[in-house]
Amino acid sequence: MKPHRSRKTVASLIAAVILGAAHLSAHAAATHEFTDKDRQEVKDVFLRQAAAATAHDIVAFESVFASAPAGQPDPVVLIARPYRFWGKAALIAHFKETFKGVWKFDPDVDSIKIIPLTPDVAQLYAETQITGGPLDVAAKPAPYLVYEVAVRTAEGWRIAAIVPQAAQPK
Repeated sequence: MKPHRSRKTVASLIAAVILGAAHLSAHAAATHEFTDKDRQEVKDVFLRQAAAATAHDIVAFESVFASAPAGQPDPVVLIARPYRFWGKAALIAHFKETFKGVWKFDPDVDSIKIIPLTPDVAQLYAETQITGGPLDVAAKPAPYLVYEVAVRTAEGWRIAAIVPQAAQPK
């Protein structure tokens, strides 16, 4: 895919996720502003995601992702260069296989930036080292800039979208 087309596709995906997430968040408790407490809760759900992924705890990992209300479209997506997963079930099926090998998700906590889009939707950026592969011996960490969208749900803040972008080593 050409770089220009890829950026356009990612931009379209992000716009769709934000609109879908805004619709999903309408089912959560109404709030009027994004607070420091919300910022901390978004950070916490992201760090729970990282810990569950590194521990290969699929149950804890699945719990950080948004679930669609009955009759609504599934808001969960993961878009990366080699693959795309649409829906929570597809994402979890992928990680059940991934967790059979090496998978470490190590965000730089000091680099985390959380920017609210609405009172119920926030975007998160984090410099992250991801180590993945079939064997521990062959797996090497690689730098990524991870972009995620979090939404407020009736169960609290949850992740709706993940877009990891390969980054240059520092």
